[in-house]
Amino acid sequence: MKKRMLLPLLFGVLAILFAMTMRISGPTARTQLYFGIRRQWATHWPLEEGKRLPVVLSPWFQPFTPVWMQVEPHIRMQLDPYDVVSQTILETGGWELPSWRVLENHLQPGATFVDIGAHIGYYSLKAASVVGSAGRVIAIEPNPQTLPKLRQNLDASGARVVTVEPVACSDTEATVELFAAAANNTGETSLSRTNASQEGPVAASYKVRARPLDEILRDANVLRVDAIKVDVEGAEFLVFKGAQRTLDRFHPVLLIEVLDSQLRAMGSSAAELRSLLAAHGYVARGQYGYNIEFDPQITSAQARRNLP
Repeated sequence: MKKRMLLPLLFGVLAILFAMTMRISGPTARTQLYFGIRRQWATHWPLEEGKRLPVVLSPWFQPFTPVWMQVEPHIRMQLDPYDVVSQTILETGGWELPSWRVLENHLQPGATFVDIGAHIGYYSLKAASVVGSAGRVIAIEPNPQTLPKLRQNLDASGARVVTVEPVACSDTEATVELFAAAANNTGETSLSRTNASQEGPVAASYKVRARPLDEILRDANVLRVDAIKVDVEGAEFLVFKGAQRTLDRFHPVLLIEVLDSQLRAMGSSAAELRSLLAAHGYVARGQYGYNIEFDPQITSAQARRNLP
């Protein structure tokens, strides 16, 4: 009975959406309407049949265009419907939410969060709303194509506690080649051409500055680190080779994207990364997709009590 009642409703909604689309001019309005409908539909439509209706209707609304979205009360972002991270936020209102909750559990007002591979700023903005005006967020992002979008999103959200470091993280100070991934997944930008080519040909390459995290945080006068997120498409081992003082001094919780194939493309491996972290007292606690939580045997709070 319930299904028989809902199917006519489905066709009625279909007719209404078609009529709305015909009345709306301009790609910005159509894009905002489409993704607004998609979020609400995924949340409220009760049947499996009809769940994909917005996907079927998407040709009515295209071409899409980048649009501003109030993701949360303190988070406003410009999002590209054709780039996977932005598209997911537009469709669902979030990105990697189970991974974010791991970090959120280790942040509080006054904390410091380091976002390595900040991309367009989702994790940095989420953290800024938690650590508050007494806290700090260090957003590290080397991609010249992505940096303006990151800064725009931070400015639009009033995230003044976020400091942008426009460099790559590595084990030494150097100039390195960065390969910008295809426009449909710019988050796969990498120091490895192979890793940056997974969704299509490399869009561009840039010479960028690389620095060890230990030096970045020293020069930024960072006095505590509570959590670090690392998503750098295969350069994770290099990041932690250059962050060993940070690990030993602050003992932050780590959330790291670990893909053995990407690490091997850059001359290391998942086993080698785990071994390096274990040597500094870290153990894996949970996995969320490709992201793994590593916790220190001594907490960051205990470490702060022991600091000179």
